Amino acid sequence: MAESDITLLWESDLMMAVDKPAGLATQAPAGIESLESRLEQQLGRRDGYLAFPHRLDRAVSGVILVALSKKAARLLSAQFASRKTRKQYLAVVEGQIEVSRSSPQQWDDFVRKLEDQPLAEVCEETAPHAKPASTIVKTLALDAVADRSLLELSPITGRMHQLRLQTASRGHPIVGDATYGAASRAADSAAKRHTGRILLHAHALEFHDPSNGRLVRVESPCPFGFTPA
Repeated sequence: MAESDITLLWESDLMMAVDKPAGLATQAPAGIESLESRLEQQLGRRDGYLAFPHRLDRAVSGVILVALSKKAARLLSAQFASRKTRKQYLAVVEGQIEVSRSSPQQWDDFVRKLEDQPLAEVCEETAPHAKPASTIVKTLALDAVADRSLLELSPITGRMHQLRLQTASRGHPIVGDATYGAASRAADSAAKRHTGRILLHAHALEFHDPSNGRLVRVESPCPFGFTPA
């Protein structure tokens, strides 16, 4: 496989799941490299159908689904809209968060997109355009020396920058996410080892195969190391 190839994690006649690299937009205007343009070239589908029923932020890596027909795109989009999919992310955050695996927490907030900006914020329920955001949270490991926590984040809703906002609003921004308050890369050795990204990874995704309705779980290995102290 060429170095520039996108890793294929799972496929059927109607769709595939791939491993999106960090720093690559899911889609972009013509002439700008994106996951879409890379796949079109790699798969030889410049004139074929290719669609994304969901997105990952440019700085985020991990599992993303690709529909290869209009039928698959419609069925997969309906699953996301009705919350029949299940997502799991891994995040390294600043500070120590201890949440038992046997007793996970649910974080409930209201968030909204900032007008004319590619940003969002946690807000009051009564604020204009506020939308509920909920995530199930577990602590997988702690690094006391670096003052970091490895979290498993399972979003129930799918709001813009939801996981980044919910961790940051609790005083634990995702490492490398200076947009929402993380330490600068110059001062953060963990971020410097992963230039051009935040330490947030779409680790697993469960969905129903549009070919037969069977439940499928696809995983992508975590690309950043975490060594508990």
